[in-house]
Amino acid sequence: MRRLNGKALFAVMGVAGGLLAMGVLPVSSQAADGKKAPPRCVNGPGIDTTVLDQETILAEGAGRGGVLIKVEGCRLTPYDILVFEYRGSVQVCDPLDVQLSVRQSGGGGFKTPCFVQSVTPVSAEEVKTLRKQKYQRTDR
Repeated sequence: MRRLNGKALFAVMGVAGGLLAMGVLPVSSQAADGKKAPPRCVNGPGIDTTVLDQETILAEGAGRGGVLIKVEGCRLTPYDILVFEYRGSVQVCDPLDVQLSVRQSGGGGFKTPCFVQSVTPVSAEEVKTLRKQKYQRTDR
């Protein structure tokens, strides 16, 4: 395999930089219709949460969108107290970033662990729509 010398490498980098400047090469992922993709993560402290159904939590960032958190192992209600314990940073981007437990209101200090299955980004517009959705109880 042939290696590029310093001048050739510099030329390739210059061409790539020029294409980036002209907007030919994408810098970040954007939807085809020109809308920005929703933020992939939410910052843990200060998030606003809404329980949508027995397995889904909407966690909102400060007006920038949010994430849908799907859980198993606990049956959520809108009256539960959600306890977030962060692993590493306080960003919630992935199921491994947070340990979620539920403390039933009026249930004392007992916490029920939930298993986070997925974290899915949603746009600010989707957050507004989902926030208005009524709690849906699903009988298993």
